[in-house]
Amino acid sequence: MREQAILQCAYETLRNESMRTISIDRLAKGAGLSRSSFYFYFESKWQVLSALLSSVTDDVFNASSMIFDRPEGISPEAAIEHAVSEVVDVWERHGHVLREVGDAAAAEPALQAQWDRILGRFIDAAAAAIERDRSAGVALDGPPARALAAALMWMGERNLGLMTMRSANAIPVDEIVETTTTVWLRSVFGLEYRGGSTKA
Repeated sequence: MREQAILQCAYETLRNESMRTISIDRLAKGAGLSRSSFYFYFESKWQVLSALLSSVTDDVFNASSMIFDRPEGISPEAAIEHAVSEVVDVWERHGHVLREVGDAAAAEPALQAQWDRILGRFIDAAAAAIERDRSAGVALDGPPARALAAALMWMGERNLGLMTMRSANAIPVDEIVETTTTVWLRSVFGLEYRGGSTKA
């Protein structure tokens, strides 16, 4: 499929280059198309990045699913620990795309709006999970569920972004699961992290 060929070319090229420096001619040629054929599928290279973002964040959302919809019989610790591990794995694979979105969003309002909608989807899902657990008497009472969910989600997003940029201020990869799970457990459930939990 030609559209997919363009997306795949962009995905691989972004591993080593910025979208700002990649030309439409290069994306078209990499997909085996002419420049005019490129415009049949995408209006701009930023629309290509937008399509990649949608695909990547669907993977991140699916990796987070145990936080949003914890299976019966699975403890909060096991669910959060599993979800964080999965998200880190997905982010390590796709981080180069998310890095580009972060770089381009300030100058591309459509990308910024898309990113805000995506983060809103994550925050709403986490807030619903917090509210369910509060209603069931499992989670602590506290600040409004959406405010707490937003704080927790932005914490994760910022650190994963720093990790992608290889910032010295990012939480080391081998400490992310313990750190993030601890924050979620204490903030939402008032529980301590025991580590390596696979039991309900």
